[in-house]
Amino acid sequence: MRKAVILAGGAGTGIKILTCGRPKVLLKVLGKAVIEYVLDALLNLGIKRVTIVTDKPKEFESVTLKYGKLMEFEIRNQEGEGLVAAILTAADELARNALLVYGDTLMPTEGFQGVVNAFMAFSRPVIAVVPEEDVSLYGAVTLTTDGRVKSFIEKPEKYIEGAYAFGGVAILDKELVELIESEGSLDRAINSYVGRRDLMASIWSGWWVDVGYPWNVLEAQYYLLSEYVSNSVISRKAKIASTAIIEGPVVIEEGAQIDHYAVIKGPAYIGRNVLVGTHAFIRPYVGVEEDTTIGSYVELVWSTIEPEATIGRGSFLGFSVVGERAVIESNVITKLLVEPESEGIRAIKVVKKRKQYTKIGAFIGYGARVHAGKVLQPGEHVEGVCNGA
Repeated sequence: MRKAVILAGGAGTGIKILTCGRPKVLLKVLGKAVIEYVLDALLNLGIKRVTIVTDKPKEFESVTLKYGKLMEFEIRNQEGEGLVAAILTAADELARNALLVYGDTLMPTEGFQGVVNAFMAFSRPVIAVVPEEDVSLYGAVTLTTDGRVKSFIEKPEKYIEGAYAFGGVAILDKELVELIESEGSLDRAINSYVGRRDLMASIWSGWWVDVGYPWNVLEAQYYLLSEYVSNSVISRKAKIASTAIIEGPVVIEEGAQIDHYAVIKGPAYIGRNVLVGTHAFIRPYVGVEEDTTIGSYVELVWSTIEPEATIGRGSFLGFSVVGERAVIESNVITKLLVEPESEGIRAIKVVKKRKQYTKIGAFIGYGARVHAGKVLQPGEHVEGVCNGA
């Protein structure tokens, strides 16, 4: 396997409150864009030639520059809208068995490797499938007892007993690509294909996140932070006050300033040039992206703070995502129905299964402002402004 095609178009309607029209694969999680985790996995597989299909090619210049010494890139402007159009934009590569990857799909390298191994073993097209409770968000795949695909429903309307979710990674062949073009539909093409050919499934049971909704950012951050080693990694160019308390594992990037009596309990991530004010308390599973200001006496737990945000003095945020350039004024509180450190990832799983927000915190949009003293209800959305995005 020498080449991969990454589908990276669209802001994603489910997460537009955070993307503000930019490609959702460029959202930051622990200092890296979502697509960078995909590129890292491809590098681990030895894949160094990548075609990125997107409707906003200029947005990917920084990514290609960052990885330009490691990989060879071709950026293709997506021809038309939707999944089928994205696939057909790179039909020539996919017909030659390039690895197809949805750019918002995160999982360990082993998950991608399983698809490649299955293709090498059977010399047949392969799709990744994962055991998700709610397949309606991802596409439902049913299998035969010997691991072949029996049917695929791209947008199922109800629960399907025994179905797997499509994992966003596949290896196609010329015939399947031609069927996608002639049928104009991924599921019709696959169902037509499996009526005459074998389409294999690679079952991945490890962690897997499709970053399509705000709570998926928290989910991805949880799994990635869980992989941190036990020791903290603190840049020599960070400034840590002598009275600050750091309990690992914690990553603190260059230019960050941790003021007196601040407490950071890992796993947690503090990005470049972040200011953490005096007596602030950063509890586990928090990611604070670059150029953000965390005021004094702020408490954060199980939250993601995107770049250039401001969290005002005395605020408490839990199970929440704060969009880029958002401003949280002083003494803002998120009302929680669960204790984050005891419920953890289970609360997010409940959200995913029920499509509700009642168990977790708030989602603050790109450039939004939350006025001082406001109590944010579980699942509350605060719309932002996209000027200058």
